[in-house]
Amino acid sequence: MRQLDSDGFAALMESIPHAISVHDQERNLVFSNPACAALIGYDTEEFADLEHEQLFHPDDAELWGTMLARVLGTESTSATAHLRIRHREGHWIWVRVAASTFTAGTERLVALVLQDESDTIWGNPTAARQPIR
Repeated sequence: MRQLDSDGFAALMESIPHAISVHDQERNLVFSNPACAALIGYDTEEFADLEHEQLFHPDDAELWGTMLARVLGTESTSATAHLRIRHREGHWIWVRVAASTFTAGTERLVALVLQDESDTIWGNPTAARQPIR
């Protein structure tokens, strides 16, 4: 199998239709693809300038912190939870966030894959209150 060079890998990440972002251990954004920004109504440049911690619903902040602590600690290298994120237009969307850690050089990073599950959750609110997996 042929390996992708860095340009090929970057093109792949940009073209994936699923929302993907990468954050460092201090929760700073390292990378996001256009689908991630589009999910909440922004273009890529605007999304990069946002205070990402402020996008999460206040009632979900503790869950978000617990999820990140789990994957950045030694408990697990991956976790999944449902969280609310504020869309640019002001409404909340429910997303399934799958987090996993990886190492790039000497730095440990967190990759997030987000999937809009608003239609499912608004129709069945108890689905959102599943424990972190």
